[in-house]
Amino acid sequence: MRTRAGFTLVEAVVALTISSLIVILVSTVFLVQNRYYALQLQRSRAHDNARTATDLVSADLRSLMRGGFVVAERDRMVLRAPLALAVVCAVLPSNRVVVHLQGGPGIAPLDTTEVTGFAVRDPVTARWSYFDIPGWPTITQPGGRPARDCAQNGADTTGIADSFERLRRLDDYAPTLPALGEVLMLYGETEIRYQRSVMDSSSIGLFRGRYRGTLQELVTGMDTTAHFQYRTGASGYLSTVSGAALDAIDAVRLAARAHERPETGGQSELTYGWAVNVYLRNSR
Repeated sequence: MRTRAGFTLVEAVVALTISSLIVILVSTVFLVQNRYYALQLQRSRAHDNARTATDLVSADLRSLMRGGFVVAERDRMVLRAPLALAVVCAVLPSNRVVVHLQGGPGIAPLDTTEVTGFAVRDPVTARWSYFDIPGWPTITQPGGRPARDCAQNGADTTGIADSFERLRRLDDYAPTLPALGEVLMLYGETEIRYQRSVMDSSSIGLFRGRYRGTLQELVTGMDTTAHFQYRTGASGYLSTVSGAALDAIDAVRLAARAHERPETGGQSELTYGWAVNVYLRNSR
């Protein structure tokens, strides 16, 4: 008579216990790895938000000339951002001048819709005087042959005719008409602001755009401690600067603390603080 082999109750219990331990071990490893991945993702996003915010603002600040601040507050800045440099190469009748705009291969053409003013550089003191205008069409005079006007004054215009512009009635805004050889700067007013995020109403976002225009949200995930501070020589950093002291700003501290909720598998919220001091190389 043939007997059938099988598991005893003890063997079945032992097998079940071992398999349960294996399942628990695998599950524990998975949960630990998932928690670690969630933490790294959360941390990376917080780092990116904070650093991106300061990098974007730093790029605007480093191009500023002395006197480039219009507003300097804890959560808001308005800057006269340089768009192009120009040299007066001809003075014409009827209060017109011709300028040669900085240009050449690899340099983007001037976006005239961004122009909100011009500045004149004093050849003695090297200081800039700023003059707001209603828009580019109010000072430009299309047509004519501006390159020829400058060539008659000795300028080399070969192959760069598109870099010359006729400007009219600049003395409607400035005290006098710029003279031959004077340097002009065309600028646009840019606003940078920390305010309540549109993408995430529980956080603060970094907004940037044309002053008095529509601001675009570039970065979100900040908390209410995000702020700007300003240094005016040896006076230390201040939260607000106004009046004549705006011209004395030579450094800006950008503080941005990012706040991230936990990812799936994460355990807690994460906060990452980041601050950068940007020294204005053209402020002297």
